[in-house]
Amino acid sequence: MTDFSTPRRMSPGAFVIMFLKSFKDIVGAAFVALVYLLYDSHDSGGRLFWKFALAAGVILTYSLAVAFTRYYFRKFHIEGDKLIYTRGLAEKQTTSIPLSRIHTLRTKRGLVYRLLSMRGVAFDTLASDKQEVELILDESDWQMLLERVSKGENFAHITDDSVALPPPVKDDTQSISNLNILKGALCQNHLKGFAVLATVTLALFDKVNQIDDNATDRIIEYIGTHAGDVMPTAWQCLCLLVAIYLIVMALWTGKIALRYGNMTLRMTDNLLTIESGLVSRFTCRLAREKTTVLTIKRNPLEKIAGCQTISLHQAENATDSKNEGGIRIYGSNLGDELLAWWLGNNGSVNDTTLLSAASGIGLLMRTFIPHLLLAVGGAALIMISTKLALPGVMAGAVYAAIAAVRAAMAWKHSSIELKESYMKINRGNIACIREYIRYRDIQSVAIASTPFTPYTGRVSLNVSTNAGCATVPSLAMDEALAIRNYILDGKVSSSASESVV
Repeated sequence: MTDFSTPRRMSPGAFVIMFLKSFKDIVGAAFVALVYLLYDSHDSGGRLFWKFALAAGVILTYSLAVAFTRYYFRKFHIEGDKLIYTRGLAEKQTTSIPLSRIHTLRTKRGLVYRLLSMRGVAFDTLASDKQEVELILDESDWQMLLERVSKGENFAHITDDSVALPPPVKDDTQSISNLNILKGALCQNHLKGFAVLATVTLALFDKVNQIDDNATDRIIEYIGTHAGDVMPTAWQCLCLLVAIYLIVMALWTGKIALRYGNMTLRMTDNLLTIESGLVSRFTCRLAREKTTVLTIKRNPLEKIAGCQTISLHQAENATDSKNEGGIRIYGSNLGDELLAWWLGNNGSVNDTTLLSAASGIGLLMRTFIPHLLLAVGGAALIMISTKLALPGVMAGAVYAAIAAVRAAMAWKHSSIELKESYMKINRGNIACIREYIRYRDIQSVAIASTPFTPYTGRVSLNVSTNAGCATVPSLAMDEALAIRNYILDGKVSSSASESVV
């Protein structure tokens, strides 16, 4: 077992994993080209075989070269309370990370990792715009590194080495059944899956079009030739959309099951460790003090299924661009337990409300009017294009009715409550979303007016943290001022206590 005091390379198994990763990336990039070569080639079987053999040889050689370069020219060590990471062949790049600044520690154990007894480790820091360090370690190195990182985390709170750390007071382990995770996945909004599917389709088409400039013309020609034979009816189009939606939902549910299956949560005094995954095992280790916002969402389907979606947010960095910045927990009812852990109240949550305020009806109008204009414009466009009034009116009316319901729910849910040590922001339209923020994590509070404020007396309250900005719209001016003053000064004025209910 090493103490990482001298620069060293990653574990030998890392080279194998790097090779497999580079090979997969290259094959993925060349797959469309290889398939098209097979389809469009007029060579005999033997000649085609040697072409593919040559291509495979080039891919293997290139993958080995990339893996060797990445493995051999990457070293790391620990100097004092800093992790030093060096990489690069021609140009050396050195990254120095204070162990106390690591706010998220993520590990990955895919099938290959587990066969080789390896673990992928990624470190995220508050100031990082990317995952600064990614290491592939064996289990002994991982345990030693984890011990050093844990000591570094303690340095952030205790600077006197003579003071002994108290033993953990709380050590609570919870598990979420795979059935609950599936229920949580099925209860999500899957409409965004259409955008994902469209993006993937367009990306694939773009690759094909790059290989063959005439691909677009061939597809258009084929559609023009056979359109009359396969022109679907309106009912068939509806069935096709339903089928696509079911496929997207199945793919989404499968992804969630693979990523979050067999989930366990371990809560200690200062750390939350989440481990999940059916095939690949992922571990995320979050410090309580570095978790800025906790969000609990429950839509009507989740309410019926008896579950909720919990998100823990830290400072925004490059993992947010990969939609990994917020740690999500599907299908659980551990919101109160996680809230108590996050607040550090030894299992109890203080629900005493000091101040509260709700959004005015202006939020309903502001939310509904743009959709009403869109409904009218869409209906007019349908009537002009089809020269039929009924389809346009029905489409516009249905869209406007849905928009009205969503706007009314957004108005109903929008409010803010100030507790003794944290604030709760309620929002959402169909889903009810509760967003919890500790006062000590708030960076700024701003009141934003609109051109209508002199007439309505309504403003928006913007609360900023390093994890983003939360907005409560259409608050009465005196209520917003009272809330802002309490957040900044920590006390309620007598006038505020009389005017704010």
